[in-house]
Amino acid sequence: MKFDIVHHPIIENPWEYHIIDFHYVCEAGDIFEHYIDLSLKKDSVVRKLRFYGPRNLIIEQGFPLPTHGMEIWDVSNRGLENIGVEVSDFEASHGSITFVAKEVVELD
Repeated sequence: MKFDIVHHPIIENPWEYHIIDFHYVCEAGDIFEHYIDLSLKKDSVVRKLRFYGPRNLIIEQGFPLPTHGMEIWDVSNRGLENIGVEVSDFEASHGSITFVAKEVVELD
């Protein structure tokens, strides 16, 4: 079975933004209640995203100066339990952040 993966509509061209804030909150015992708050900035625009149920987090050496290859994928059609979003990096340099999550929402 072939699945089409598409960029998540939450933010257009995330690779054009800089990460200005990153928080992994894991106060609850259930991993699906954990979340990552990620603030991204492009020029004077700041976007705040919350990723619920993050797993498989990898922060490469080089952070906090990550690459500018961040991609946010909608992988909900793959049928994986509690995985609807994938954050990856298409650049082959150091400092990327990658993980999967149940869902992502924009915070005000």
